[in-house]
Amino acid sequence: MITTEDRSVIDEIRDDRSEAVESRRKIAALAATGLVDFSFISLYQLGYIKHMPDLPGEVFDSEKVNSSKDAVLLGIPDAPISLLMYAATVLLATAATRQTRYSRYFDLLMGSIILGQAAGGAHYLYNMAKVQKKVCLYCVAGALINFVSVKPLLDLYRASR
Repeated sequence: MITTEDRSVIDEIRDDRSEAVESRRKIAALAATGLVDFSFISLYQLGYIKHMPDLPGEVFDSEKVNSSKDAVLLGIPDAPISLLMYAATVLLATAATRQTRYSRYFDLLMGSIILGQAAGGAHYLYNMAKVQKKVCLYCVAGALINFVSVKPLLDLYRASR
């Protein structure tokens, strides 16, 4: 049940139109899109989804890319790890909007995740093109989400100075 005190916190977040909060909203929306994208890949890696639709053409093989040894990090399929990072990004973007003494730390953690995912996306795109010579459409979409997230992160940094 939402109390009056809880509702004021939600209203405070929803009503804030500052440039910093708008940047955090964009970051959270991009991360939520990544959650949808990588949920599909995660369900494939888990074995729930048996076939990943692809664009026509020999270069597209999302199943091969997502079942390769390169799609494992620390002994875990990489898509659920990405899900965790996207969820953490949404959480941190929301938590930092309240301007508490922890907001800068939340933004720092969120920025680290975003930059790490962008670097990981660049590495994985290179791996698909040069090593696997196959492309996962869903992974490319995820990499684009990661790259685009850097812009509102930079906007947030400028607005917070």
